[in-house]
Amino acid sequence: MKCVPCILLPLAVSLTSLADTPARDLPEAERGIMNTVDPWGLAFGDQWTRYQTIFAAGTNAPFALGVTHDLVKLWPNKYWFRGETVPAGASFLRAGERWCLAGEVQSFQVAVLPRPGASGDTYRLSISAPGLEATVYRQVFVKTSPLATYPRYASERWPDPLIPESAVCVAGLDCGAFWVDLKIPVTSGRGVIECTVAVSNSAGAVAGAVVPLQVVSGPHQNPKEFPCVAWCRRPPAVTEDQFRDMCALMLEHHVQPLNVLQGLWDPAKPEKFDDLRTFLAEHGQTLFQVDSPEAPAFASLYAHLKTNGWLESAISYSNMDEPSRETFVTKNIPFTQLTRQKYPGLRIFLASDRHEDMDQGCDIWMTDVSASGYDPERDAGLQRPVLWHYYCHLPIHWQMRAPLVAAPKTLIDAPALEARLVFWMARRFGAQGLFYYAGNHGLDGTNIWSALTLPDTTMNYPYGGVLNGNGWCVYTSPDGQRSLPSLRIKILRDGLEDLALFKAADAAVRDGRIRGKSAKALSTLLDPVPGVFVHPHYFDSQPATLLKRREAILRALAGIPEKKWK
Repeated sequence: MKCVPCILLPLAVSLTSLADTPARDLPEAERGIMNTVDPWGLAFGDQWTRYQTIFAAGTNAPFALGVTHDLVKLWPNKYWFRGETVPAGASFLRAGERWCLAGEVQSFQVAVLPRPGASGDTYRLSISAPGLEATVYRQVFVKTSPLATYPRYASERWPDPLIPESAVCVAGLDCGAFWVDLKIPVTSGRGVIECTVAVSNSAGAVAGAVVPLQVVSGPHQNPKEFPCVAWCRRPPAVTEDQFRDMCALMLEHHVQPLNVLQGLWDPAKPEKFDDLRTFLAEHGQTLFQVDSPEAPAFASLYAHLKTNGWLESAISYSNMDEPSRETFVTKNIPFTQLTRQKYPGLRIFLASDRHEDMDQGCDIWMTDVSASGYDPERDAGLQRPVLWHYYCHLPIHWQMRAPLVAAPKTLIDAPALEARLVFWMARRFGAQGLFYYAGNHGLDGTNIWSALTLPDTTMNYPYGGVLNGNGWCVYTSPDGQRSLPSLRIKILRDGLEDLALFKAADAAVRDGRIRGKSAKALSTLLDPVPGVFVHPHYFDSQPATLLKRREAILRALAGIPEKKWK
């Protein structure tokens, strides 16, 4: 990571508005964007004015540090950063307090904001977080495909791959971006834990911030109790050990690689199947997709599952994917009925628009929230079949009652908030699981690291178009030896931790740990409608709304004496 030292250009524009600054006095890179607006519609003149104020307390500072929460995606243009800032050389910033629960992972983001006109430099982040396990990732900006036609903010590059590194090289208009994970031990007591971050450049200038965490302890939570599952296959160039590492990485974020046992069953050599299942279970996996009941050796696999007490955690996909009405009646229903007769207790799951007699064709029905046949209020808490929400941005053989793009999305070029809202909506509408397409299907054979550009490949279904990020939430490292998380899988993890928090809060009300007006107030907070969203296609787009609601729930739980949780 070699960059030329930071050199400030002789600018006569410090702390002035663009209206007072002749274009010839702007740095060359800034002149290239001076007649543009940012993705929110803010004119560059106002971006420039705001950026100058960052350095008001450090007129000679070569860069500034920015801190923001984990529910926004940082675009690469440094003028677009919004968050708390402090220039190098000034007293460390005391950032806003974050409320969190013992046992979860609290995250925030750090931005490196070079002064206008600064040439390239390398910046290093250090962190001190007593009693916490801290991991720093460098955020990588990737160029998304312009062929994607859905509405999105106007940024060519978006952050997604995360590399465990604490140094970043920044030049031109770019900012540097870090993601910080703080794993809070479940044994942590209540109180404030202060995390200190500092960024330095090659000349030794330092900017820093203290990020206080207000920890609430007591409630038990297990984010893996809610099944968030994704299909995951072993790419040809990935070794078995590397693939296990990828599965473990997904499970670390509570996303279950659902189908990795498929094709492994050999009745003469069951050890390979058993060994991988044991590995996954030890990492917290609770559901396992097994071979189709139509597979030649399935009878022996079924007997093996029953003998080992694994049948309840086994599911199998239906014979026809996303069927039309005719296909559902003539193919899926007979398949499911025969399976129930031959292999009692084996559950069949299916992604599909809603059909009549849905329970005859599957035990778990996965539906997109925009599907014409799905009514969130009518189908809330559906038990026959069990309801799951389904997030693939190219459902087929469906009709839509509302625009798919108006519902929350899990794409790279979609706001971070949306990938978190999917879990709040699942809880509100009684979905008992969430299927995410997919863990690692989207980048097979594609090396994004040389050009940091996503492929223009269209989806397999005819006329399916380009969808940036549909099909993967983990990466293979540039050297091909490791697995790397994405920013999106971090957000999925946070959403699953939200569900675990809600479950603990529900239990506090139900068990009488919190009573009277306090219990009524907490129950109100636990209902996100209408404060956080109204329905799946109409939600508050401000991350602060969700974060404040979560904080309010934690504040309510903090009022329960710790001894009541024991």
